[in-house]
Amino acid sequence: MRPARANWKLLASSTAAIPAGPDSAMIVGMSRLAAAAAAVLLMAGCFGNTTTEFPPGLEPLEDNSVPSRPGEARTETLEMVEGRGSDEVDDFVFVHGRGYLAATPALAWALLQDGEMLSSSCRIDAWTVTEGIDPAYEYSFLVHNYVDDIVDVEWDEEWRFGTVLGVSEAPELAMVRYQKTYGSELIYRIEGSIQVHATDDPHVTELELIEHLAALGGGASDMRQSMQRRFDSMLALVHGGLPPACP
Repeated sequence: MRPARANWKLLASSTAAIPAGPDSAMIVGMSRLAAAAAAVLLMAGCFGNTTTEFPPGLEPLEDNSVPSRPGEARTETLEMVEGRGSDEVDDFVFVHGRGYLAATPALAWALLQDGEMLSSSCRIDAWTVTEGIDPAYEYSFLVHNYVDDIVDVEWDEEWRFGTVLGVSEAPELAMVRYQKTYGSELIYRIEGSIQVHATDDPHVTELELIEHLAALGGGASDMRQSMQRRFDSMLALVHGGLPPACP
């Protein structure tokens, strides 16, 4: 049975009686720190790594709840909504995003196939990307992530890419799927899909992004920041710039 959800940076308090006096606040603080340290050590010993099957295919996770925009409203911005969902495995947080790029689908699709750009995160301390892990797909990579926290967290994600309609040099619909496949049991689920759509304007591309998360740490705010960073990186690249630096 999974424990109640909490932040990776744990908080704990002591129920021990503290004598009154001028130093009681300091004693309480030290007691709480000791209790927190003990809880972290206990927690670190309780969690291992788990493997999650990643079924083949490139289907989107679900319908996107962010509506598409008519031609005159297709600005280079990302609109997002968040919520909670569940299935037979987990309760999870979701974020849906939809945005537009002033670029041909061919350019957007080519630039999207960049494991380093997609893996870059201001909330992950280190990551390594291994490309070409699955020859069944047009492009694929595995990223190993590491977060240096009170309890260190490591996990792997597999990413796969393919053209669904059209050809890779001129896609009408191209698809990305990704999922956590191995790593810390503190993260039960990370999965996502990205769709690249041609529009009725050959110089405008629509992006649909969906992500699910079930974990002891993180939430919709982190997911929104990650999704926005990926969109902003794509926006910079299609205009000849560089992905934005972390604040």
